[in-house]
Amino acid sequence: GLSLPTINQNIKLLKDSGLIVMEGSFDSTGGRKAQMIMVNADARFAISVNVRANELKVALIDLNGEIRSQKSVDIEFSPESDYGVKVSELVDDIIEEINTDNILGIGITMPGIFNSDNTMIISSPPLNTRDYKTDNITSRLKYDYTVQNDARASAFADYWYSHKNENAHMDESYHDKFYLMINDGVGGACVSNDKIVQGEHNRYGEFGHMTLYPDGRKCMCGKKGCVESYLSARNLSSDLGIQIDEFFKKASEGDAQCVKVLDEYLDNLTTGINNLYVIFDRDIVIGGFVSRYLLEYEENIRQRLIDKYSFDTDGRYFSISSCTSERTDTGAAIMFLSEFIN
Repeated sequence: GLSLPTINQNIKLLKDSGLIVMEGSFDSTGGRKAQMIMVNADARFAISVNVRANELKVALIDLNGEIRSQKSVDIEFSPESDYGVKVSELVDDIIEEINTDNILGIGITMPGIFNSDNTMIISSPPLNTRDYKTDNITSRLKYDYTVQNDARASAFADYWYSHKNENAHMDESYHDKFYLMINDGVGGACVSNDKIVQGEHNRYGEFGHMTLYPDGRKCMCGKKGCVESYLSARNLSSDLGIQIDEFFKKASEGDAQCVKVLDEYLDNLTTGINNLYVIFDRDIVIGGFVSRYLLEYEENIRQRLIDKYSFDTDGRYFSISSCTSERTDTGAAIMFLSEFIN
């Protein structure tokens, strides 16, 4: 609906500001070839920092959301100041070859329950810490930053890349999605209109700590019967003394014990998903590194959901994330890109 002069003026403004580039031309359909206009991926960057119990990973993300470079070190998380120094050193290493004026900010992900403004981790069993002030890391950084719960950040990455996918349509289904993120812990998030829903106490989406079985298995949070104590990756690997790859391989080959454990796992998973759907009546996406192993069982899961739901449904509300683990790690950094682009 824009006039040609307005379009030309806008293109000139974007080109002069370095945000777009002319990259060749399309094939002719008769007459002059149309120019190909693309985002200048080098126009802006964001930095991703992933803090885990025994690993620290930093990545440089361009304006297209692509990972340009990344570095990781095996280092045990520590609440001491030396750990913050190591984070800032890795960030400096990753940006040494780019124009630092183009850095939008640093997105930091950490597992745990945060306070209302994300300045303190109230509790993080994976990091074995409580009441940890995040300025132990952020005070040494030279750029804008955001600190996010890792499950929420991963959910946002999936949401953003789903929008970016050329086959995705910007319809209502992309404006409000619920995520159940299954890793060594179980978390979740709701993304609505490009924003993470926070909740009154910044705990919205802690689906891993819904009670699945009263007085059931002990959870890392200290309570019993939580969803996390039945759905975390540990239930399919370390609890059985094998790697998760080996577990799913054995299950697919018909190993009796693994088949039985998987059947119980899928039953618990679908009970949790069904509860979420009954409450929220929204699309639910399964993410986290366990999700890629569940692709083989997607129709099995969907049929179980159809059987468990009290009302008419074909189970299409459920899907499994197609976002790679590398991309989901960048969720907090992607928030800077999203804000800038919007």
